Formats: sequence, structure tokens, C-alpha cells
Amino acid sequence: MDYNVEIENVKQELMSLGFTDDKLNQLLDLAAQEAIATAMDDLKEADDQTLDELEQNIQTEPTNDEDAVKQLNMVFQKAYGDNYENKKLELMYQYLKQTVEETRAAKDLYTRYQAGDPTAVATVKAQEGNPEAQKIMDMA
Repeated sequence: MDYNVEIENVKQELMSLGFTDDKLNQLLDLAAQEAIATAMDDLKEADDQTLDELEQNIQTEPTNDEDAVKQLNMVFQKAYGDNYENKKLELMYQYLKQTVEETRAAKDLYTRYQAGDPTAVATVKAQEGNPEAQKIMDMA
């Protein structure tokens, strides 16, 4: 699977669902952060030698974007070997695809709520006062 193409398709899908360029860029940043977190979790299972090598190579604070990308790629390479670039794109794709599914579900719920569907109304009422639900509404 060509994850570059798939990510572009998902980005277009998100735009069709109402995401603005700004929101899409924020989402891409979140996808990258999630991919990094996953790689770091996977590295917890690495042997001590791999962790020591990684620590030695990223001890200095990156001074520019190029250095930061280099260090991030090093983390992914240590976690996933030679296939690291594809794995990084796969992780970002999975995050974006999940966002599409959740956005569609939320839009469907909203449409059913507006139509007076009792199940949808009960679901929305149950989320009133939920800080996570409020945070999502504030982002919209």
C-alpha cells in the first residue's frame, strides 16, 4: 500500500467533511505526535544497546527543523528498522482514517439528533457536561 497516496486521499476526504486547511494541519500535527508516541512505546521493548545508541545520537537539542526531522527519523529507524519510513506513514494514515470514521459518526449523530431520533437525543443528553465532549464541540 502506498501510504503517501492513501494519506492524500484521506486528507481530501477530511476536507469534504468540512475540515479547513488550518484544522487539517492541526490534525496532521496530532497524527505525527501520535506516530511518535507509538514509536516511543515500541522502543520500550528494545534491548539496552539500541536504547543506548539512540540516547547517544539524540542527546543534543535540535537547532532547526532539519535536525529535528533527523532525530525523529532516527527514533523511527531504531523502532522499525529499514522499513521505518513506511511504518511512520502507516501510523499517520491509521490516525487520519480513524478521524474520518469518527467524524462521519459524529455527523450522523448530529443529523439524527436534529431529526429528533430518540436514541441520538439520549446520546447527546448523556454527554452534556462531559469535558471531553465539550472540548470536541469547542474545536468545531
